[in-house]
Amino acid sequence: MIYELSTDEGYPVGIFPTVTEACYHASYLPKGEYTISEWAEDGEYLTFDPAVNKSYHFNN
Repeated sequence: MIYELSTDEGYPVGIFPTVTEACYHASYLPKGEYTISEWAEDGEYLTFDPAVNKSYHFNN
């Protein structure tokens, strides 16, 4: 799994190997709403299925 950190507007901030590392980097960003999306690797592609993959919404 790979975790993508993005802003509330949907702009990607970064991709991280663990959800903990994504949260750590979000703590240094300006105050606001952020989303961490869990992406699965399917061969050479990254896929996100809301029925299977988790998505975390939070304010820092």
